[in-house]
Amino acid sequence: MARLILTSLVLAISVLPLYAQSTLYTDRSGYTSGTQDSRTVNTYTDRYGNTTGWIGGKYISTYSDGYGGTTGTIGNKRISTYGDGYGNTTGTIGRDQVNTYTAPSGVTTGTIGRRPVNCFTDRFRTTRCY
Repeated sequence: MARLILTSLVLAISVLPLYAQSTLYTDRSGYTSGTQDSRTVNTYTDRYGNTTGWIGGKYISTYSDGYGGTTGTIGNKRISTYGDGYGNTTGTIGRDQVNTYTAPSGVTTGTIGRRPVNCFTDRFRTTRCY
């Protein structure tokens, strides 16, 4: 579940502006919905980690290799990320470097390109970014 929430979070943040604040909710079925600076986020991640949907008017389609790697597209940007299983996610989205860490407490910090990431996921699977 943490990987599912992190995937949705990284993808939503990567596509929208730096000043955007977000509130995302992920249910047990894998649907993520919410807003990012008044733009709608609706995605579905299956049990294998593959994600499809819309983020801020851009279509997303990603494939998980089952070993921490994710590839795909969001709008016209290529996605290639890797999660090491210990909370670290690295890779690229378009030309932007992804470098985030999610602590067991649910706090995610790091950068996507030059944009800082500062988010928290509570026990109800609601993620808020500031």
